[in-house]
Amino acid sequence: MKWWGAAVVAVMVCAVAGGCTDTDAPSNPGASPSPGVIGSDAPAMTFEEAYQKLPMDGTKELPITWEPAGVPATEDLVAARRSLVFSYWLRSETDWTPIIPIGRFLFTDKHYQEVLAPSAEVTDAENPSRGPLWAKAMGVEETGPDEARVTFCTDRGYWRGVEDASEVRKDRANLESYRMTYVQTGDGERRWLTSGRTDNAVDREEQYGAQCTEWAQHQL
Repeated sequence: MKWWGAAVVAVMVCAVAGGCTDTDAPSNPGASPSPGVIGSDAPAMTFEEAYQKLPMDGTKELPITWEPAGVPATEDLVAARRSLVFSYWLRSETDWTPIIPIGRFLFTDKHYQEVLAPSAEVTDAENPSRGPLWAKAMGVEETGPDEARVTFCTDRGYWRGVEDASEVRKDRANLESYRMTYVQTGDGERRWLTSGRTDNAVDREEQYGAQCTEWAQHQL
């Protein structure tokens, strides 16, 4: 297996075990991501082209069902949904090389460079997590000027590593939050990008925990 680096280990450990919070603080709005993709041979993409590459309803190995919620589909919520799809899609594959460059259009440059770029050459990620995923937006909070936090409930009961023997995860109800920052991007537009993700967001447990647990009981 190729060298993964600390960033890869952190991504995979936080994906499977709850309680992980990345440390990427909101980036400077003046530091915007390039509209191109990593690597000199890779073709450049626009933001819209990058969005179109995201499997918003999942893949054959990772079907995603979005539960309608009483939360308005604001731009920051839509952007957070893209980052959620990207995060699970990445962890369902073993070859990350065609996926990670899309992260430049979803995450702040600081987050991309520190968390995703070191893993851009991984072609043999071990024990990918697959299976159906259900997701529901719980709320959007304005946390500061041009900053927001979007929280989802995900039912991960049947989402597990391909080498895992268990049929249904006991910790299936998961609250996860995405820190969103409104920045000017490389194409001259202002867009919501994700500056960090909190898996197993225990600080939202009191607000959303009971509702999430009750909801996350889907059956195949």
